[in-house]
Amino acid sequence: MNGSGTGAPRRDRRELAELRNEFATVRVTLDQRGNGPRLLVEDLESGAEILLSPLELASLCLAGAEDRVNWLRVGHYRDERP
Repeated sequence: MNGSGTGAPRRDRRELAELRNEFATVRVTLDQRGNGPRLLVEDLESGAEILLSPLELASLCLAGAEDRVNWLRVGHYRDERP
């Protein structure tokens, strides 16, 4: 959907994938509305979304295991510590 409620495709966004498992469902879209291309990742359960630039995506690749574990601390698990 394009945000206007018409369902017409947007030329500045292209859906790349919808990923699903027993814990989450997200849609990944290439967004070209800004100064450069970014990935729009949408949590289909909550409606939360984030735009990720190439720099942010490269940083994700360099993150350590502890960083990735902390990213999983959402919802009911936010306050749990090892």
